Amino acid sequence: MSVQHPVLFFPGTLCDERIFLPLWRQLNIAQRRYVPLQWASSQEEMLALSEDRILDNEKVHLVGYSMGGFIASLVAQRNPHNIASVTLIGYNPEGLSKEEIAKRKQLTSMLKQGNFKPDNDAYLSRFIHPSRLNDDKVAGVVKSMAQDLGKTTLLNHTLATTPRESTVKALAKINAPTTLIAAQQDAIAPAAAIARLKAQLPKANFQVIENAGHMMVLEQTDAVASIIAKQIGV
Repeated sequence: MSVQHPVLFFPGTLCDERIFLPLWRQLNIAQRRYVPLQWASSQEEMLALSEDRILDNEKVHLVGYSMGGFIASLVAQRNPHNIASVTLIGYNPEGLSKEEIAKRKQLTSMLKQGNFKPDNDAYLSRFIHPSRLNDDKVAGVVKSMAQDLGKTTLLNHTLATTPRESTVKALAKINAPTTLIAAQQDAIAPAAAIARLKAQLPKANFQVIENAGHMMVLEQTDAVASIIAKQIGV
């Protein structure tokens, strides 16, 4: 029987353990490690929290969601000999578009002025599939995380990961199985944009989740769990 490598989970912007709880219930993982990016106020702190959870001579599976996909990609780039596999969910390795950077600048300005509440419906509708906007298991979880973590966490996360450089070349060099999971209706990391990277990442596995938006981990947990299980061998 093969030894199962530890699995590190990296949450997205304004997320904590709750984003992964349904997924964890479905995955039989012997050594699960969570990287509490919600505690970090800079990219350096995010990387320190991540690398603290990797022992010197071990291999680990990385599972990064959204912003956590960016941090997982950087961790893989910095620790190539420790990586068993990389799974990136709702993350476009190309980096941020000019439009997205402009939206983030506007958001940070509003947050600094105290004119923005991250649990408002208009903001959350960008991330949640229309069919799940009234679903407590999706919208309810997202709202509760936003309310508990608050605008300071959102501001820290946004500033720490803007601008966001491309990690495509770094991912292409990783000598470990790499899977990118996109959602068909994701407005944040569009499936079409991620699919365009197939030529640059010829060894990577690309998967598309139907009937889901950016919060696919909560919206289509079964489908996401199935892909991760194959990647990490459970």
